[in-house]
Order: sequence, then structure tokens, then C-alpha cells
Amino acid sequence: MRDLWFVPHPLLKNPHLMTLYPRFVSRPGLLRGMPTEARLFLVAPDARILGFCHWQPGFRTRPTLILIHGLEGCSESHYMRGIATKAWRAGLNVVRLNQRNCGGTEHLAPTLYHNGLSGDVRAVFNELATKDGLEGIWLGGYSMGGNLVLRAAGELGDTQPALKGVIAVCPNIDPATCTAALMRPRNWLYHRHFVHGLKARLRRKAPLFPGKYTLSGLISIRTLLE
Repeated sequence: MRDLWFVPHPLLKNPHLMTLYPRFVSRPGLLRGMPTEARLFLVAPDARILGFCHWQPGFRTRPTLILIHGLEGCSESHYMRGIATKAWRAGLNVVRLNQRNCGGTEHLAPTLYHNGLSGDVRAVFNELATKDGLEGIWLGGYSMGGNLVLRAAGELGDTQPALKGVIAVCPNIDPATCTAALMRPRNWLYHRHFVHGLKARLRRKAPLFPGKYTLSGLISIRTLLE
């Protein structure tokens, strides 16, 4: 097997610049020409998650890639749209999933998403394998999503012959270590982004499920550990 090494663009060798660049510079043509079907997946008796399916002609004979985003991402994150486009153009079906509450879906579940909800991934996988009859499914995830697909694959084991492989990009296998790294001074921008995003999400969530969540003390939270 030939080793493939990632070579960054000469102007994007700085890791912070590479991380921030896609947020401010759009990539034209992503998802263009791809058929898109919005679909709700039942993952618990009281919870659904929203996915966007891109089916190939004769989709049951094609391999399928289920994509899971990372913390505070969604199905519309640039990396989700980018890899979905590449995979679809290579002949794969693609399903871009939102984790619970992400992508404007706070109303679809009374609970919050977290690093251990691999059952949601398995529920989607099982529906596609049984209801849709897909025989070749790959799981792909970024960061927290990478952790979820690895865990889901381990839980599925060899019970599902439709599972053909797993792709985990920078999975946060050790959340405590990842959180400590985010809280280093040099990473303050990312840390602030996640804290502000999670607090804003809880503010949107609380009115949808009265009495379940309290916002008291939320304003004083400054770190992910809190």
C-alpha cells in the first residue's frame, strides 16, 4: 500500500490559518448538481435527527458514506459539504447527519448531544441497512463525530455485515485531554467559540422544553470544564 501524506498549500502551512481560512473563504460548487433528500431518522422514542441524503442512480448497488460532524458543527459545516461532494463525485451515496440539536434541530429531541451518543449513529446505520437495503456502508466522522463512529463500529462489531469500514478524522478519543488542550492560551479563540456556541444553544433549547433546563448561572460560565 502506498503511503499518502498530506501536503498543505504553501500559503496555509500555519495550522491556525488553515483552520480559520475555510470559515471566511467559501468553496464554490460544493454540493452543486447533487440530488438532496432531507430525512428524519428516529434514534430514540422521543428523539429524531435530521440528515441530508445524496443518492446515486441505482443507489442500493453503490457504497454509502454516513458523515458525522464535530462539536458545534452541523451537516452544513464546510468540511461536511466538502467531503460529501468528493465522495458523491466518486460514485458513493452520502448521508450528512446532524447530531441532536445541531443544524437548527433543537426541537427534535428533548435531550442534548454529547460524546457518548453512538446509539444515534447505530440507529441510522441500522435503518439504512434494513429499511433501505444498503449492503455497503462506511461511517465517517470528524473530531467528536470521529469518536462516535469508532464507538459505534465497536458496538456493532461483526453483527452487521453491511458495515464495511470506518473513517475517523482527528477523533477526540480522550475528551479530557482535548479539553485541556483547548484551554491553553494559544487556543483561546477556539475555546471561546465552543463556549459561546454551547451557551447559545442552551438558550435556544430551554424555551422549547419548559422546566427541563435552567439558565440560572449560565452567564457566569467561562470555560468548557464549567
